[in-house]
Amino acid sequence: MAHRILINGRHALICPDDVPILSAGREAGFGFPHACRNGVCERCQGRLVAGAVRQIRGGGARENTLIHAGEPRADRVLYCVAIPISDCEIDVPETTAPGELPVHQLQCQIVQREPLNHDVTRVWLRLPAGKTVRWHAGQYLTLELDHGSYPFSIANAPGGRELELHVRHADDNSAAHAIMADLDEQATVSVTLPDGLRFIDGAPNRPLWFICGSTGFAPVKAMIERLIELDYPLPIRLFWGARTEDDLYLPDLPARWSEQLRDFHAVTALSDMSKPGHAVGLVHEAALEALAEPREPLFYVGGSPAMAWAVFDALVEEGVPAENIHSDVFDYAPREEGG
Repeated sequence: MAHRILINGRHALICPDDVPILSAGREAGFGFPHACRNGVCERCQGRLVAGAVRQIRGGGARENTLIHAGEPRADRVLYCVAIPISDCEIDVPETTAPGELPVHQLQCQIVQREPLNHDVTRVWLRLPAGKTVRWHAGQYLTLELDHGSYPFSIANAPGGRELELHVRHADDNSAAHAIMADLDEQATVSVTLPDGLRFIDGAPNRPLWFICGSTGFAPVKAMIERLIELDYPLPIRLFWGARTEDDLYLPDLPARWSEQLRDFHAVTALSDMSKPGHAVGLVHEAALEALAEPREPLFYVGGSPAMAWAVFDALVEEGVPAENIHSDVFDYAPREEGG
């Protein structure tokens, strides 16, 4: 007989009644924290929220304990040696579903702050030594500050201990000024990562078009750096919009990327001024002007909710399939019915 195990309130696992939950989970692709797998190290310890298990340690009869949810022992079940005797709900921190990365909350050192233009500052954070943290290019983290939680895209490709953020602190954004004040005054900051479903890990098998505005460039930068690592052979097009030329930053990057990628081309668009070397108008208008095969590329859009949904509508109207357009906005700021 098999039992249904609900893990961390989100994911279900079918576990035979003679197999430890951790073993069945690993076989199904779940990532349980573990080390010894015989009930000694306690890395797999978690809470039994509902149901009952039999915990067998020491190779059989030496310790054969029946544990029901709600008992004091249910807060410290060892899932490498816990066999279900009913359907269960369990809570095991840092357990991941197949293909999912573990989420960490930790203290990062604030290493450097560097102005990139008149209202964007690059902030470098350093992950703790000895702590393995993975993220995908295009994902974001959350700064956990006393006055609130604030998401920021990770602007560098995965790997190593450094995290790059692009913080825009325009005069009309009081929250951003408070964030910068904290980052200026503190030596460390609490961070939760990773988050976000719109990312690049392996190489897609279609051309890629990136359309971004302002610091929506940050996740695009991370994804392009990952594509360089993958020696991506297909066309990449970048369309980056701003109000004026002064709003752009890191201007040398596109030229450098064109030398590192086989087929890369970038266009910058200015909505509030005309300047040689830039398209004039909204950024998605420049993209549509260059778009010959609407159904071929995958599109990644970075920017505010209003900007991302406007780009989505314009692309769909041009014939781009909705499923080919990706933005974190579509997940954290979904459009209301009828919108």
